[in-house]
Amino acid sequence: MGVTSDPVSRYLSQRGAKFDRRNRLRIMNSSEVLDTALRIYQRLGLTFLRLTVAPALLCLASAGFIQNFVLPGLFTTKSGGGAGQLIADVAGALATGVFVGGPLFLLGLSYSSSMVVSLVSDHMIGRIPDTEAAAEKARSVLPRLFLVNLKELCLSISGIVLSTAFMAFGGYLASVTEQTDAIAGVVSVIGLVGLLAGGIVFLYIIARDALAAPVAVLEAASPGLASKRSRELLKKHGYHPSGTGTIWSLYGLLLFIAAVLSSGIYVFAGIFNLEERLGGLLSFVPAEQLFLKAFGLLPSFIVIWTLIPIWATVITIVYYERKIRLEGFDIDILATEIQRSNREIGG
Repeated sequence: MGVTSDPVSRYLSQRGAKFDRRNRLRIMNSSEVLDTALRIYQRLGLTFLRLTVAPALLCLASAGFIQNFVLPGLFTTKSGGGAGQLIADVAGALATGVFVGGPLFLLGLSYSSSMVVSLVSDHMIGRIPDTEAAAEKARSVLPRLFLVNLKELCLSISGIVLSTAFMAFGGYLASVTEQTDAIAGVVSVIGLVGLLAGGIVFLYIIARDALAAPVAVLEAASPGLASKRSRELLKKHGYHPSGTGTIWSLYGLLLFIAAVLSSGIYVFAGIFNLEERLGGLLSFVPAEQLFLKAFGLLPSFIVIWTLIPIWATVITIVYYERKIRLEGFDIDILATEIQRSNREIGG
């Protein structure tokens, strides 16, 4: 059942949410966290998708920009250019990706994440999700959450950027040295190994700081404090295991969903020959190729639009699970309810 504006339905929903709260506010393992997230997504998914269309389009614009303008610049250079030209081309492509494509994606990610975190938080603690309050909160925390995500992006991709530069330099050496010279190959191999290692480091840093977004939204923490708080909540404490294992499980779930969605869309489009049919319908339209390119980006949009709310839902549940496991948050909620009941009885 989604968000409702009817007073009676809201009252009944809130009573049901409070009774079911103990099933959510408890210590959970990774599979239970993911199962809870999928059930919440099933309940509130339409609300999530309705509220995150525009931010998902920003993320799609970033992905399309990087695919069409940044990646080609990493592997091509002006003919006749020397080492300086190659370095300038690669540096320019990387800078364009980081400073143009990156902020576009982070703006969409930050707004979508904030919306979903607020709504899932309401659901977790037994309140009826308030879309208007979530939208207002998203607008107010957008600058702070953008800085949180920008900090994480710069930190996590540093190894990938350095490795890409190594590979580009290896390509240049191959063009100016003799074929028997192994230096170019060694540099390229180092760059390739570094790229693989950089990808693992990227996932590790994102997992370690995964709770920075919920902390920034729900605790109004600064970027530096949000990352520090995330690491503190997720690290191992005594007999309590680390919480990053759940984030790695989430990576697998997101990869599986992305593969299913993408393959399903491409198979469906291929069976019904949608691209050719669309090209025939638009043959008299001046901007036919533009529409066809936009259609080609549809699978990417659906994947981004679907996965960001799932990511935000899971990290919000993990945030509460770690607070319950390490800080007794469920006891605090119960004590607050008892105090409120006592005041109502006394009043």
